[in-house]
Amino acid sequence: MVSLENWRKFGSRESLDYTHTKTFALGIVHVGLAVVQFGLIFALAKSLRVMTRTTLDARPDSIVLALLLGIVPGVVFGAVVPFLFQYFDYFSQLSSRPTVRVLVSLLTVCTYFALFFYHPVTSVLYAAAYVSSRVFVLTGIYGGHRIRATLA
Repeated sequence: MVSLENWRKFGSRESLDYTHTKTFALGIVHVGLAVVQFGLIFALAKSLRVMTRTTLDARPDSIVLALLLGIVPGVVFGAVVPFLFQYFDYFSQLSSRPTVRVLVSLLTVCTYFALFFYHPVTSVLYAAAYVSSRVFVLTGIYGGHRIRATLA
């Protein structure tokens, strides 16, 4: 049985530091889990017929708006959030709260799901922007720290 003390230790972790190997690896695992979530939501939308072949073939009302709705939030949640958590004290303190991490993850998945109602291709653009920018930033933070440590 889980004791209250163990639950408090689990809930009160320190802030995220992507320069450590363990946290970097967990960040990459988080990206992998996000890909699985995106795939499951895509499959659910297809099985519930929210997304059909005609929906995928149809052009959105505005291609520029579709690109912006897909790419900008994907980069914000994928790259900007971990950058803020790593390098700014206020956000670093926020990242130590499990509720904030859960809310950020929930916003990520809900944004992906909500973009299906505008256009399914936009949600795929969002997922691609999120995954690629998250991997790029995590690798940059971790690799940059390793390079500086080696050169110092």
